[in-house]
Amino acid sequence: MLDYIYGRIVEKTPSILIIEANCIGYKIHIPLSTFEKITEKEDTKIFTKVFIKDDQIKIYGFFTHEERELFDLLLSVNSIGPNMALTILSGSTVSQFKSMVLGNDLKTLQQIKGIGKKTAERIILELKETILAVAPGEITSVEVQKTMVVSDAIMAMIALGYARPVAEKAVNAVAGSFDVSGGVEMLIKEALNKV
Repeated sequence: MLDYIYGRIVEKTPSILIIEANCIGYKIHIPLSTFEKITEKEDTKIFTKVFIKDDQIKIYGFFTHEERELFDLLLSVNSIGPNMALTILSGSTVSQFKSMVLGNDLKTLQQIKGIGKKTAERIILELKETILAVAPGEITSVEVQKTMVVSDAIMAMIALGYARPVAEKAVNAVAGSFDVSGGVEMLIKEALNKV
């Protein structure tokens, strides 16, 4: 319907942007990440997503394509609506969010306002494969690989019967100096020496 709106910023708050384009003022709901990137002194291009529900039309706006793509991806998760998707975008960058999902990082996901354990688990379950398929190049980063290896090692230790706090403490104790190329098995062996 509307791919983007280009115009003069009339008003800007952390959650709402008013843009005037062709003598029409558009009220656009934005995440904090977009708010931080735009300046009021310039004409701005905002990528949009329009929702029509009952008698309401809402426009959601994003500074980058990546933010809008993540917004769309989040809406595919069961029980996540536009407002929750905006909150998630406000609580992390696109790359941080993808790293959390790829690394099964429930703990960090739950630090985003409004995300409980069940929602975090659902997000990881429903989005991990999609993120891997859409952006395979991103998993080559050492940071993401390390997050995934650490998370897998913690889950493996829990499966071996260790309590989560014990598993996390042991794995994190050796993860800092661990070479990711050693793999999950090597990390588990080293972590078991710390229990």
